[in-house]
Amino acid sequence: MSKYNRMLFVDVELTCWEGNPPAGEVSELIAFGIVDLKTDDLEVRREKMFLVRPQVSIISPFCTTLTGITPKEAEAAPLLPEVVRTIRKTFGQSDWCAWGRDDSLIRESCERAGAELPFLGCFHDLSAQVRSLLGLTYRLGLDEALQRFGLDWEGPPHDALADAKNLARLFMALAERLR
Repeated sequence: MSKYNRMLFVDVELTCWEGNPPAGEVSELIAFGIVDLKTDDLEVRREKMFLVRPQVSIISPFCTTLTGITPKEAEAAPLLPEVVRTIRKTFGQSDWCAWGRDDSLIRESCERAGAELPFLGCFHDLSAQVRSLLGLTYRLGLDEALQRFGLDWEGPPHDALADAKNLARLFMALAERLR
């Protein structure tokens, strides 16, 4: 059962290359950043970064430069089915959101890996909601959305946990203005 006073803010990182992936490789989840926020008092309950060992792809030098995740770190991480079990055990069932359609990326990766879905509550695309609230006709980035609400980016970009924290910060700024 969903807990209506909680929201999980999620960001994922995937294997990536400068240009097209090498033959036989696909974009795979390599990290989850999750922030668990109590929506009634806007207090962060916990935050966690989970690394995931890719099954088909390698971490390219481009990917390491972008995300900070090294091949050695990825090789030491558990596979996606184990990470999903840990996420479900740690965070339970709550609604969750991301900036964009990370739900599709997660679903595709889980299907490919034979893993369950990590999040059982309703999904919310905060980028679509912010775009509608601001009356925009284009997709804005999380960095621009933060700026529009007077917030600076915190942490390294393309770091799953830093991105999830910034997403939660944006939500809190929106909530504070609406209350």
